[in-house]
Amino acid sequence: MKLEGRVALVTGASHGLGLAIARALAAEGATLALVARPGEALDRAAGALAGAGATAAAFGADVSSAAQVDLAVRAVVERWGRIDILVLNAGTWQGAPIAETDEAVWDHLIDLNLKGAFLVLKAATPWLIAQRSATVIGISSLGGWVGQPGSGAYAASKWGLRGLLESAALELKSHRVRVSIVSPHNMNSAGRAIDPDSPERDRNLEPAEVASLIAWICTAPDHVSLGNVTIWPLAAGIRSF
Repeated sequence: MKLEGRVALVTGASHGLGLAIARALAAEGATLALVARPGEALDRAAGALAGAGATAAAFGADVSSAAQVDLAVRAVVERWGRIDILVLNAGTWQGAPIAETDEAVWDHLIDLNLKGAFLVLKAATPWLIAQRSATVIGISSLGGWVGQPGSGAYAASKWGLRGLLESAALELKSHRVRVSIVSPHNMNSAGRAIDPDSPERDRNLEPAEVASLIAWICTAPDHVSLGNVTIWPLAAGIRSF
C-alpha cells in the first residue's frame, strides 16, 4: 500500500465525494483525519472506515471558522504528529441568476467553498512543509473554468479556489509540496449507484470514480506533480478547453 504511514486530512468527509475519497486513500494505507461539521454523519463515516480496517478518526469543525479549523488541525497533529495529504473537498452548490442571488447565498458559497479552503490550507501548511513531501488537492468544478448561467456565485467561489491553489502551488513547490486541482463534472454525488447497463452510465460519474483519480494523484512518485485535472463522463458533451 503506497500511502502507509501517511496522514490524510479530508474536509467534507462525512458523506458523498469526501467519504469516497477517504475510502480510496484508506485502501492505499493512509491514516484518515475526517473533517466536517460535527454530528452523526461524521461519526458514522469514521466508524464505517474503522470498521473496514482503516485507521480513521473524526475531527468536527466548521471549515469557515478559523478558530474551529485551527483546533481541528492541531488535534490531528497532536494525535498523529504529521499531515502528508490535504484534500480540500468541503463545498456546496446553490444556483440562481445573478439578479436573483441574495447576499446570504453569496456569503454562504464564498465562505464554504473558498474561505473554508483557505483557512484549512493556511492552518495545515506548516505541517505539510515539514514533511518535505506532501500533496494538496482541491476539489473544484467545471464552474471553476467556465462561466455558467444561473451559477454566478458558485462559479465565483470556484474560480477563486483555482486562483488560491495555483498561487499555493508556486509558493510551496520549493518545499516539495505539490498542489493539484481536480474538477469533476456531472457527478452522481447524492443518488444511488447507477446501473452499469443504464443509459445514465455514460452521463454521470460516481464519487468512487473521482476518488480513484485523487488516490492516483496522491500515490504518484514524489517528483511527479499534476496541475489542473478535469474529469467528466463520456457523454457529458464537454469539449476540451
